[in-house]
Amino acid sequence: MNDVIDFDKMFEDYAAEWFKEREGEFESEQDVEAVMPDVYEAWASSPSRKLGGIAPRAFFDAIEKPDELVKILIGTSEDGCNPCSLLLDKISETPSCAPLLKEIIERKDASAKLKLLCVTMLEETGSDYPVDAYIDIVADESADEDLREGVVEILKSHANDVKERLYKLLDGASDGLKTVVAEILSCADKDERTFNLLTELFAGGDNIPLYAQYLGAYGDERAAAQLYRALDECDYAEYIEIKNAIERLGGVVDDYRDFSDDPTYIAIKGRK
Repeated sequence: MNDVIDFDKMFEDYAAEWFKEREGEFESEQDVEAVMPDVYEAWASSPSRKLGGIAPRAFFDAIEKPDELVKILIGTSEDGCNPCSLLLDKISETPSCAPLLKEIIERKDASAKLKLLCVTMLEETGSDYPVDAYIDIVADESADEDLREGVVEILKSHANDVKERLYKLLDGASDGLKTVVAEILSCADKDERTFNLLTELFAGGDNIPLYAQYLGAYGDERAAAQLYRALDECDYAEYIEIKNAIERLGGVVDDYRDFSDDPTYIAIKGRK
């Protein structure tokens, strides 16, 4: 990575010098954070000796070949380095980069960090995504957590398009995988298979608050009966989510239980 320019380090050096020249002008960390976007814009628009007198934004604007942009992306995503937001913006605004981003996502040797960046930018371009690769990431319970969560968030926006592929993952699946699949399917159109999955998970009792959220989001009023029954035996943390789910389904819950001795009630109220 010796020939790769570390733009983040360039900005850090610029910002350090900028604040040094204005020492004493900022009274708090909040003041520093408030002005940081202006500092970044000044850096992005200022000619840099490291770039031969070209401003960072102009440097990226001048690059038209998608393979050059993606090459820089790969290089600045390695060895603890992070790609510049100017580069990410440029790639997101360049539709012809999309096929190269897909290739990276499908590669076995690409880092999870780089793949997640590609997943995010690919969605921003509005391009098609590599369905098989995304489903593989969802199905892989050993996959990087951030990458998996990023893919799940994307697929929630395309739940109807991928639901048949997701149903195929359920046969013999662990509760963990079923939970991830349920999160996506709860955003799809109504389907009896989804309803059965959500009610099965809720009945299992492993994560009542989470599964109550899914049932409420899914919106099938038939789930209300199961949710009402759970109100009698749940703790306060579970009660809150069950009540919210019932109300999302159009039901009404009377606060009839006394939770004053419930540990979750004490913990939640103690934080307020």
